[in-house]
Parts: sequence; structure tokens; C-alpha cells
Amino acid sequence: MSREEIDIGGKSRLVIMPVATLLMSVGLLVLGNGLQSTLLVVRAGHEGFSSETIGIMMSAYFAGYALGSLFLPRVVASAGHIRTFASFASIASAVALLHLLLLDAWGWILLRAVTGFAYAGMILVTERWLNAHAVAATRGRLLSLYGMVTMGIWALGQGLLNVAPPEGVVLFLIVSVLISIALVPVTLLPSQPPTVSGEARLGLRRLFGISPLGTCGVFVGGLALGGFWGMGPNFAQEVGLDTAGIALFMAAVLFGALVLQWPLGWLSDRHPRRLVIAGASLAAALAGSGLALCTGAGLTVLLPLGFLFGGFGIPLYTLCVAHANDRLMADETLAAARSLLLLNGIGAAFGPFAASLAMIWFGPGGLFLYSAFLLMLLMAAALLRGLQGPEEEASPTPLPCTPQIAMTLDTRGRDRWGDSSDG
Repeated sequence: MSREEIDIGGKSRLVIMPVATLLMSVGLLVLGNGLQSTLLVVRAGHEGFSSETIGIMMSAYFAGYALGSLFLPRVVASAGHIRTFASFASIASAVALLHLLLLDAWGWILLRAVTGFAYAGMILVTERWLNAHAVAATRGRLLSLYGMVTMGIWALGQGLLNVAPPEGVVLFLIVSVLISIALVPVTLLPSQPPTVSGEARLGLRRLFGISPLGTCGVFVGGLALGGFWGMGPNFAQEVGLDTAGIALFMAAVLFGALVLQWPLGWLSDRHPRRLVIAGASLAAALAGSGLALCTGAGLTVLLPLGFLFGGFGIPLYTLCVAHANDRLMADETLAAARSLLLLNGIGAAFGPFAASLAMIWFGPGGLFLYSAFLLMLLMAAALLRGLQGPEEEASPTPLPCTPQIAMTLDTRGRDRWGDSSDG
């Protein structure tokens, strides 16, 4: 076996060296973003921001992210992959520090929107780079491995919340440093970014006609899981957990996704995806209902329920994307990925604010009552699609990561390489 190949349980070997530097940079980026997302919610609580304000602030991230998904592909085409990644990483690093200078609710809402826009640019680069490297025989394993690694690193980022008090400046400095260091591997080490090529257009109406479940699923998933991404730390804070407890709870949810993403992907490759979507939606809804009913039970109950909620809930986005990709032509997948990301981003933009209202009406547990209701709707849609839709055959479509961490990844593009200095 050459140093460019690893074997992860299949006959085909997975070549990772062309994307190794990218994965190093993305790992540092995710570590910083994972810490920042939780830190801002906790710090906002200490500053006396209301739940509605925190919800709007976290929604602003997804609004910026969705907006970036519309306009930034042109930037990648003109500036190249490496320069785009470096530019937006610099913006994200600077914005992390600006939170200390603009300690104001509306200032933070604006900064979160800019952060989401910047991360859209960086993850768009990641999407294209990984997709261009992947080949049909190894694409599923490469992207599942990528998703597992990013989930694990995101969970580790929660532990950094214990390094210093959220009320100080140290954690904001750590976020900025991690994002800045993320520039080093992708800009200085040898790498093989792909060239940018033409793609077919695919409107939302046609995409819905091709895959109603996949299209609706990513939107509903954005509403349900976007609410958690934005208000999860606030839930933990309001039920009385200290900083260490908040970090543990968020990490448990993320480790659930880390552990269960691969098994759910394995099941969806061997059985109709709509049934896997329905089952995962039901399991996540039941776990969410348990969290809503057990807000005063302590970490011994909250951690396993959080593990199950994240393990079954977070991969739903990827399952819905895979369901849609099963029905697309080869030249439509990247255009579809952008449309699905936009729908998910719109849902995620409304999710935190809607969840904050549910928390006001029903208490902290309202967050998970809100998510459970939406997940039950998704389960019903998947079962209804099974009764009314055409017969399906499972096909080995890879599972990209959740857009909170990474954008949808094209599943059938060709392998195209450009100049190794930039794309």
C-alpha cells in the first residue's frame, strides 16, 4: 500500500493525499467554529440578551450562509480555490475579534451574518475540492469519513469552552487564532485544488419534481436542527448547567452524530432511503420529546438523550440529500447541491428564532418540542412518499456533512484536476 492510500473496509482503496492539506485546514476551521458558536450563545446569556435576541443572532449566521451559497461560486470561479479559502478565513478571523469591540446585540447579529457568509465561501471550496478528488468507487467512504472527522472535531471544540471564562477575551482570541492557523496547511503545503468547470442549471421547481421528499426534507431539517444549533447552548444554560455541563451536552449531541452517521449511511445504501429517513426522524423526535420532558433530570439523563437526538437528527440532512441525488443526472448534482443548501439555509435561518419563541412559551424544553414536532412531520412525509411515490432501489450515494459544518457535496461529478498551486 502506498503512502497515498488507506483502506477503510472495502476492496477499493481510498486516496487521501490530494486532499490531506485541505482536511487539515478544515479541521482547524471546524475547531474554531465549534467553539465560537457555543461561546457566543453562552456569552450572550451572561450579557443579558433575551432568548429572542439570541435566536435572531444565531439565525443571522444561517441567513449569511444561505446568501453566500448564492453569490460565492462566482468568486471561486474567478479567484480560485486557495485564494478564496484564504480570503474568507481572514475575514472570519477578524470578525471573531470584532465581537469584543461591538458588545451589542445588533452588532453581534450583523457579525454573525458576516461570519456565515465567510464560512459559506470556505466550505464551498471544501465541497468542490473533495468532490473533484472523489471517484465513484471511493466517494461514499471519503465523504462519510470526512463527515465523521468534522463531527468529532466539532465536538472537541466544545471542550475548549472550559479553557477560560466565557466572560473574558481569551476564548475569542483562541477562535481567531484557530481560524488564522487554518490558512497555513492549505496555502503553504503541496495541494491539488480542482479546476472550475461548467455545470447544468437546476431550478427549485424541477428539483422538487424530481425529489419532493429530498427537497422538503432539507428545508424541514433546517428548521428543526437549525433551532438546535442556534439555541442548544441556551437550553443547557437555562436548565441550570454550568459551563462544563453546557460543553458536555453539546459534545454528546455531536458525538451521537459522529457514531451513528456511518451506520445510517450503511442502512440507506442497502434499504430504501425513505424508510431510513422515516425511522431516523421518529427516533430523533422521541429523543427530543424526552429532552423536553426531562429538563430537570441532570446530565445523567440529558447526555444520553442528547446523544440519540444528535445521532439520529443531524444525519437527516445528508440522507435527504442522498435521496435527491439518487434521481439526478451526473451534470445536475452540483447545481442541486446549491439549491438544497439554499433551502436548508433558509430553514436554518428561521429555526433559531422560531425555537426561541417556543422556549418563551413552553420553557427551555420548548426547543425540543419544536424540533420533535417538525421531525414527526418529516417522518410522515417520508412514509407518505413511500405509499404514493414510485418504487425505489437503494444506491450507494455518499452522505455529505450537515451544512452547519459543511455544505452539500456533489455525488457524481468527474475527477478534474487543475494547477497544483491554485484552482
